[in-house]
Amino acid sequence: MAKRTITLGTVPMVETVFAYKNIPGQNESLEETVRHWLGQTLVRDGFDNATINVTQLDNWCNVELDGPTDSENEEYAKRLTGIVAIAWKAYNERIVNLIQKRKIWCTDNVDRPMWDPMGTNDWRFFMTLGVGLVNHRSLQFFHYPPSRLLNPLRDSMEDPVTWRCRDLLRANGVQVDETKFYETRINSTPIAAPDDQGTNSSVAADPVIGGLIPIGYFRDFEIQMIQAMIKSHEVKGYTIPMTAYGRDPMQQFGGLFLGPDQAMVIEVLPGLKTPVLGSNHPYRFYGQAQTTRNPKPGQVIGSGQMLPGNAVLKACRNTQQDDLAVARWQVQMANNPARDPWDTIREAKAYWQDPKQQELVDCLIKRHGSLRYDDYSPTSTTVSRGLVFGFRYDYDGNPQDPFGPNSQ
Repeated sequence: MAKRTITLGTVPMVETVFAYKNIPGQNESLEETVRHWLGQTLVRDGFDNATINVTQLDNWCNVELDGPTDSENEEYAKRLTGIVAIAWKAYNERIVNLIQKRKIWCTDNVDRPMWDPMGTNDWRFFMTLGVGLVNHRSLQFFHYPPSRLLNPLRDSMEDPVTWRCRDLLRANGVQVDETKFYETRINSTPIAAPDDQGTNSSVAADPVIGGLIPIGYFRDFEIQMIQAMIKSHEVKGYTIPMTAYGRDPMQQFGGLFLGPDQAMVIEVLPGLKTPVLGSNHPYRFYGQAQTTRNPKPGQVIGSGQMLPGNAVLKACRNTQQDDLAVARWQVQMANNPARDPWDTIREAKAYWQDPKQQELVDCLIKRHGSLRYDDYSPTSTTVSRGLVFGFRYDYDGNPQDPFGPNSQ
């Protein structure tokens, strides 16, 4: 073990990047907030017994890490200072100087602020904090972080997307204590907002790409974050692989269209090849399983109940098979990024469409279809707390294991 002191940045920079105070009115110091998020990072990198000390000196914020090796601490220093600088630039150049000063002319002939155009009062600058930074085996690329992960949950992984991806990884052979190494993610937009803001079809939404999140303002930020978070693989000439989830990240990645289950190889770091795969957004399954365009009372995501009917089951099965194949690609390419990425996804899809795998597929459909938010009520469509799967699956070979209220 070794100690290393890292100067993150000035106090105003760190306050902004770590979204201080995470919860308005919270009785917590900046040092405690930084320690909270970096503590999650260390655990997700496998350093359960590492310690963190955060101090301020002459308007600078310093972090002392004790536990990782010298080389690992060097990686932390490079990534943490890089991320803080990238985020600070995005906040000032894009949010403060552009987005918060502009209005958008909506399809109902009303001009609204570009920042939080529907007046939710729930938009905040927020990076995806608390993820692994040095021992991650792949990189996940999403649109924007839901605001509940910041307030009140304060955990970027306490999310139905993460929980579902974790199940998909386990179904593809990853042990439960290893899934964290595949869960490091970045978002193309550093704005925390309610879940529906990315696909909102209200009059304030972009009529071409849909949604309210101004993702087009952050293309440089995307590239810089990918460069900061990607890393070389032990296989010479390659980096760890990436998966781009959801419509906009797939369409815009690298300036090319990348559809679901489509692969390409790009150069993020000079001289190194990075395999990339496009994927459905993992949250899509929940929409298919639990709600519709015109839902009846109680038919909302987080209700704990799947919609009835063979059409729903068929759509969920197709999505589950596709998403299991994506996770299989992620695991196999993380093991050896020199594999042919196109052959790998074709083989993965064939594997999960095999009738021999359908018992597991159907068990996972039932499990994910039982998503229930802790504060769910039939009259509420908002979420502020944690979640459970009512259906438990035993990965040791008992797919009909009873489901418990604490299933994870």
